[in-house]
Amino acid sequence: MKAVILAGGKGSRLRPLTCNKPKPMVPLLGQPCMAYTIDLLRRTGVGNIAVTLQYMPDVIRGYFGDGAEHGVQMAYYEETTPLGTAGSVKNAQEFLDETFIVISGDALTDFNLLEAVRAHREKGAMATIILTRVETPLEFGVAITEGDGRITRFLEKPSWGEVFSDTVNTGIYIFEKEVLDFIPPDQEFDFSKDLFPKLMQNGHDLYGYVAEGYWSDIGNLAQYRQTQFDMLDGKVNCGIQGFRVAPKIWMGHNAQVAEGVTLEPPCYIGRDTVIEAGSHIGPYTVLGVGNVVKAGASLKRSVIWNRSYIGDGVELRGATLCSQINLQSHVACFEGSVIGDSCSLGAKSVVKPQVKLWPGKRVQEGSVAHTSLIWGEKLERSLFGLHGVQGIGNVDMTPDFAGRLAAAFGAALPFGASVAVSCDNDRFSSLIKRALAAGLHSAGVNTIDCGVATTPMMRYAVRSVEAEAGIHVRRTGSLSDDRVSIECIDHSGINIAKGLERKIENAYWQEDFRRANLSQIGRTTVFAGLQESYVADLLKEVNVDSVKRERFRVAMQYDQMPWGSFVPELMERLGCKVSVIDAKEASHGELQNLVSTGIFHLGVRIDDNGEEIALITDRSQVIEQDRLLALQTLIQLISGSDQVAVPVTAPSIVETLAAKFGAQVLRTKANPRSLMEPLQHEPFPMLFDAMYTLVKVLDTLAMSKLALSELVESIPHFHLLRRDVPCPWEDKGRVMRLLIEEMKDETVEMVDGIKVFKEGGWTLILPDSDEPLFQVFAQGVTEQRAEELAGVYAKKIRDFQQTSVRGRG
Repeated sequence: MKAVILAGGKGSRLRPLTCNKPKPMVPLLGQPCMAYTIDLLRRTGVGNIAVTLQYMPDVIRGYFGDGAEHGVQMAYYEETTPLGTAGSVKNAQEFLDETFIVISGDALTDFNLLEAVRAHREKGAMATIILTRVETPLEFGVAITEGDGRITRFLEKPSWGEVFSDTVNTGIYIFEKEVLDFIPPDQEFDFSKDLFPKLMQNGHDLYGYVAEGYWSDIGNLAQYRQTQFDMLDGKVNCGIQGFRVAPKIWMGHNAQVAEGVTLEPPCYIGRDTVIEAGSHIGPYTVLGVGNVVKAGASLKRSVIWNRSYIGDGVELRGATLCSQINLQSHVACFEGSVIGDSCSLGAKSVVKPQVKLWPGKRVQEGSVAHTSLIWGEKLERSLFGLHGVQGIGNVDMTPDFAGRLAAAFGAALPFGASVAVSCDNDRFSSLIKRALAAGLHSAGVNTIDCGVATTPMMRYAVRSVEAEAGIHVRRTGSLSDDRVSIECIDHSGINIAKGLERKIENAYWQEDFRRANLSQIGRTTVFAGLQESYVADLLKEVNVDSVKRERFRVAMQYDQMPWGSFVPELMERLGCKVSVIDAKEASHGELQNLVSTGIFHLGVRIDDNGEEIALITDRSQVIEQDRLLALQTLIQLISGSDQVAVPVTAPSIVETLAAKFGAQVLRTKANPRSLMEPLQHEPFPMLFDAMYTLVKVLDTLAMSKLALSELVESIPHFHLLRRDVPCPWEDKGRVMRLLIEEMKDETVEMVDGIKVFKEGGWTLILPDSDEPLFQVFAQGVTEQRAEELAGVYAKKIRDFQQTSVRGRG
């Protein structure tokens, strides 16, 4: 049997570790990562190995040669242009004349590949994917398998709503040579994105084999360190070079440790490294080849590559140092800091947590490095959540953060592109908006300042000025809530796609920003009169004269600060008489009490950002959430829409309403982009624009001559409720997998989360994107049935968590 090692990756998220070497050559306990892959293949009985190369190919070729020193025969296949994972294997087709294994050269595993090959052959499979189970599956391809191992669903890098399992693709495959016939030559072609769907479309079963054992893809700097800590703890079955001189203490040949050195296990001291008396080598310290550690140095949870000088009194805490680094006396490097090759740090200088220094940098004596030139680490959680990027003002949402984020966004746009920017009327939001504009300008992108606005106004502005994108900054919640949100919008006025979010995140963490030359620096223009233009186009969507004739009396509750004179002017143009309650000074109940006096036709409550609205009928009934969604759907249908988009969480009554009008219901994922995307040709997104909903409600009441209570009563009654079930992040994928396994004989829909249909109702189990919890939605023919359904699945989630806790214990 033969194997192909994929070794062409740049390892961008590991920078600056990979500035001077490809990711497969990054050392783990003194050996290149790829050396462990070769050793695993050799122990599996694979002697002939092809290696695909692209980034710094000579480094790999020069180290491993023909493979003789490692007990194998190696051949190399270099890509002159990127061919993708499958395309690079196709490039080695002449080598592959029998069953073969494909494995990454930049991951560490101890899987029993012989067992996987045996399962592959027993199934008579053309292709088998080796799977494993992980706590957080977001960065991997998630697979769902039948009992016989056939893969029924495969999703690359899902959102939480798409995480149907904790079983992920490890990038290790077993193929028959015939699979190469499905890969086109000399073009970019990937396994997950292209080949696997093609095989399934052509009627070939794709099998998964869930392997037991250790696997780490070493996807970021934190994982790089943790992988070596796992090796020291014996969690990986792999050979460690050197001698075990004490429990969990390894030393390489000719390592010299003076008397009086404190060694705390687990730790690794590479060959030819010298450690002077009085030094403290704390737990989880890894020292590579030929390092010098002077007296009084203290190292803990740190990784040091080769031939570096660690001066007297140096303090390293959770740091990673590349090779040939000079740390003078009493330097301190703290948690998550990374120092690139050939850097020099003067005496008493400090590198703060998470700071990265690019190779060759010099830090003067006594200096403090607060910021880095390159950020290569990808945090476990994404920058983007369900509603953009959020953080605490001037803590993690700072002007310098905003500038870097905007530069990363700008790098994804062409030179000279225009981005509309706006904010609410908060002073800090304005500061962040200016920082965003500066970051965009530095990337050669122009900005159109839309001033103070709401997110719906920004959506409108982007389309009005034909900008390539838009960014809106706002405070979230009340003034006592210090969180700030940055929402990024595409050219059509809807939230940017997941693919662009990932592109921005990668550029941000790598600080791979495009810097424009001075002649290309972006400029600012101003969109004057946004609010007036927005109101004018809102009014074009209704029969103003018809509404005026009704002389509606409306009680309204909103915060005077963001809305100012905007709402009164809009209502005046519609001929409405308005009484206003300040949201800061009155409770929600006061609006309901005011409407109950019988003076008003309806009550309206609007949030500060203009996206959410609640209505009070003339009979004092509060219309919000699910019943409001049903009302908004009805209004769209009455207005002549032949399609309405609703989330998977919406009540089934929307299908009943649509059927009466001969319209189609599009069920989408429960996120803003998915809901707006099918109907982006509409002038305003009703589900995310409170003002548009308000004017359309008034227009519908005027046209139908109905009271709001009568319009609401025309909607059949339904019972829908929601429960939040706490669940740790690391258990979510496992809980989803166990739920799907249990529901395999049920009627299930998986547009977003798991929706299971039962007699008398349905239940939707949706992992929350921003919080460690599940949302459980249940609809029943009666309220009691909805409660029963929600309770059943909430209990299952809790029970599966208990199983997980017992397993970890």
